[in-house]
Formats: sequence, structure tokens, C-alpha cells
Amino acid sequence: MTEVKAQLELSNKSIVKKGTLFLSVALLVTVVSICQAQNAEQTRPEADLSVAPIIKCVQDLWGLFDPYFGKGAGKGNIGVDLSTTIVSKHMWHGFDLLDDHGAVIPSATVTFGDTGFSGKVTGVYPLSSGFEKSVELNYAAFYKGSFLEDTWYVSDFTVNYFYYGKPKVAGLKADTQEIGVSLCWPELITVGGSSVVPSYYFGSIWPTKSDSDNSGCEGFIHAFGLGYDLSMPDFWQDKKEQIFSFFGNITYNDGFGGASVDSDWSHAVIGVRTNLGRGNLTITPGLYYQISMDDSVNDEEELWCGLSLTYRF
Repeated sequence: MTEVKAQLELSNKSIVKKGTLFLSVALLVTVVSICQAQNAEQTRPEADLSVAPIIKCVQDLWGLFDPYFGKGAGKGNIGVDLSTTIVSKHMWHGFDLLDDHGAVIPSATVTFGDTGFSGKVTGVYPLSSGFEKSVELNYAAFYKGSFLEDTWYVSDFTVNYFYYGKPKVAGLKADTQEIGVSLCWPELITVGGSSVVPSYYFGSIWPTKSDSDNSGCEGFIHAFGLGYDLSMPDFWQDKKEQIFSFFGNITYNDGFGGASVDSDWSHAVIGVRTNLGRGNLTITPGLYYQISMDDSVNDEEELWCGLSLTYRF
């Protein structure tokens, strides 16, 4: 009787996981279809699709980190972005943090004009019960700049700091911190009138407390990526173009994120996303797939999708 009950629970869990992914994909397709229909029928001024993330190179490197980077502000202004993202899985550096369950990720970003500085506060709220201690309250700071600007090998960089907080775990014992730097070369390779953007990220993580539940998580990570924006003219019935951002990256994990994590090539991710915008409002659907290569990080292949709604003030 016990074995039958266990099999039923496993079957129900599998159905819930598959149902969550199906509903997420259905939601993504529905939003795109609605936007296409509205675009064909509209008589008002055309949507402004020029709004694009300020830290695009970092986004090309990490599909999962879409919720963590804002759009920024014009010269001399302070920009504020409010965003909410729904993901069918909460993926982070190859780890499936909620075991195939989704999350809602609200965030607020402040960008300090053309200084290169920005900051963000992000929450992570699981969509399923049983993950109360997995609620996150994260803080991030970024500095963005460029060098060798007058050359074809102009280099963009972003220095980042993340504080990953678990407010449901007492004593900061589950909190960790990460510092890193990303580099990308937006003019290095040109294909079909658009650039193939190589990128590299180096990150280091450590626990906040010496008696942390995450003791042994100290390590480094190296991620190598490529990004490409595909412009599709006449995509809409009113002859407007639509840009689809494709990316891929592969990661070498050197003990980053857990005491039992190996030093090895851990995973590769490919994905695509696009922005659907009107004025200050942007909807960003995305679809992602992870090839897992090291069982100490993830022993499953992962397919997930996300949908972000961002308003810029």
C-alpha cells in the first residue's frame, strides 16, 4: 500500500511539473498572438520597439538573468524600472533552485544617468508550496563602461555585486555574496548586417556568515557566450520589423555554489527572447534550454520559459 501511495505522489508531482511548463508556454504564445493581433488592427501611433536593456551584453551571457538588469536612463537623468517576471523554472548558474517549479520575480532598478552606475532590488517568490525557505530578497549594484572605443575591438565591461538574501532563514545563515566582471565585444564580428557578440563572465561567490548553511560554496565561475540579434523585416502586418535576440553560453564551474560541486564544464544554455513594446511598457517573452554536463551542478537537461513585464519611468 505504501509503494502504491508513493507511486501516486510521484505521478502527481510529474503531472504538476508538466502542467506548469505547458501553461507557461501557452501563456507566452498567447501574449505574442495578442500583441500581433493588436499591432495589425491599431490606428494609434506605432509602438516604440527601440527600448532595449542597457546591459545587453550581460543579458546575452545569461538568459536566466533577464529579471536582474534594467534599461537605464538618458544622459543626466535618473531612470527607474519596475519589472515582474514569471519563470517556469528558477535557474541560476546551471542550478535548478526550485526543482522544476516556477517563480514570480518582481524587481526595481535605479540607473544613475550616464554615470555607469545602477542598482537593483529583486524578490523571488516560488509558485509552489513547500519552498517557503527559498524566498529570496536580493540586492545588486553595477558599474558599466567601455574602453578602446574608437576601434573595431571596442570592449564593453560591467562590474557587478550581488547579495543573495534568504529572509525566511534566521541569522543570515543561507545568505551569499557574489562579485564578478563581464566583458563583451559588440563590433568584433559582423554577420548579415548585425553583430555576433562574444562575451565572457568571471564570478566569485562566498557565504555571508562563517557558520553559514552554505559553508563550502566558495568558488569561481567562467562563462563564455555568443549573442546575435536577428532582425525580421515585415514581421508585422503593418511592415514593422521585429528583433529576436539569440544567445548561447558555456560555463566552467570551479567549485562555485556548493561544497560538493566539481571543477569541470558544468552546463551550456541556448535561448531566444524578443521585446514587444509600447511607449514605456515592454513585454519580453523568452525560451531557454540547458544542456547539463556535470551532475554535481545539475543531472537533468532543462527547458523553461519566462515572461517579463517592465515599465520605465
